[in-house]
Amino acid sequence: MRLTPTLVLAALALFGTLAVVFSTPDIALQVAAISITAVVFFALRVVPEALTSLWSILAFLAIGAAPKEVIFSGFSTGGFWLLFSGLIIGGAITQTGLGKLVAGRIFQHTGTSYARGVLLLAITGMGLGMMIPSTIPRIIVLVPIAMALAEVMGHQQGSKGQIGLVITAATSTLLPTYTFLTANMPTIIHYGALETLYGLHPSYADYFVQQLPVNLVRFVLILALLLPLARTMPVSETVPDAPVHPMSPVQKRLAALLSVSILLWASDTWHGISPAWVALGVATVVLLPASGLLNKDAMKTSIDLSPAFFLAGVFAISAVVAHIGLNTDLADAILPRLHLGEGSQFRDLYAIVGFSTAFSHLTTAPAAPVVLAPLAMPMAEAAGWPVSTVAMAQLIGIATPLLPYQAPPLIIALALSGIPSGMLTRVCLGIGLGTFVVGLPLTYLWWQAIGAL
Repeated sequence: MRLTPTLVLAALALFGTLAVVFSTPDIALQVAAISITAVVFFALRVVPEALTSLWSILAFLAIGAAPKEVIFSGFSTGGFWLLFSGLIIGGAITQTGLGKLVAGRIFQHTGTSYARGVLLLAITGMGLGMMIPSTIPRIIVLVPIAMALAEVMGHQQGSKGQIGLVITAATSTLLPTYTFLTANMPTIIHYGALETLYGLHPSYADYFVQQLPVNLVRFVLILALLLPLARTMPVSETVPDAPVHPMSPVQKRLAALLSVSILLWASDTWHGISPAWVALGVATVVLLPASGLLNKDAMKTSIDLSPAFFLAGVFAISAVVAHIGLNTDLADAILPRLHLGEGSQFRDLYAIVGFSTAFSHLTTAPAAPVVLAPLAMPMAEAAGWPVSTVAMAQLIGIATPLLPYQAPPLIIALALSGIPSGMLTRVCLGIGLGTFVVGLPLTYLWWQAIGAL
């Protein structure tokens, strides 16, 4: 095996963790070392992510970091079962040919134009954000369609064109949809905590107005980063054949099942059924041999469940860190060093968003509000801002994944599509940089104009 900088960094992180674990009895330091090494391994991908997750869980068990129910709590979360079910549903969309059928109809509007394909997928992703209140169900529906569209347009599995279309679908239905109050789980968790702590009741319209500039910037950045791929692709001499056939009976059954699930996902605030349990119910029907929607041996041969173990490991790290209070200790130690209120409001905005972004990468986006929401009042008092404005700034940070592992929907997109994470990581970094360089200054000017600051 050739020694590379990536392997050297991974080895240093691993040996550093072993040194900490065997040299100190301090559980907090041991958990911090294991967690940091896991994040490094997730980012570098020197081994499969599922293996890193299992190592982390085993390490937590070995040092007795938390009760077993805490360490294994990732397997009981809705996110785990959404991913588990999503892999099954995505397999059915592919195997029945429904994804390719929908892609063929989209192809009638895009032709071989990569630019039109990216634009249509991006608009569709944004549109789904207004209808379905959780990103993972949107990913489950849209990513298989993006993969099928890539195939119809002539971009093979693993090609730059196929990867670009999948990333367009994943990022457009996650990042810019943070402008909709009901569109993403971290927002719902954050404002649920703020309502409990401070009695805040943000209206859909107020939230939309305040979050609009930064999320428009994210949408434009997605297009700016992915549209130029069209210039790097060879032009096919033959136009791919994409005949549109009528739906087969199997496809009609699956389409009806998906329509019901989308309706239930979109109305979960009325009926109260978790999106995870809706997805699990759909997956159960899909697996029924009598349904004919999936090969009876699919769970053995074509559905890879290792990404679900990856996500369970991410949730386990977050749960253990929270159990020992490491996240709170870290926040308490860093907060005074932000020096809020000692400079301009512009500087404070960067400090709050920067801290929230960094902190969300120590846990995950859905877990970060648990600590950030209680810090909203101390931050507001230090900066001299309304608590509601601090909460808005915190959410900009939570909604800025610099690495894909921070956002479970991006993990699921990688799992459903099988694309490498390198290009998605570069897109996330590009969008994050654009958010800080362009999005935050626009947000600052906008908030001043509307009286939020």
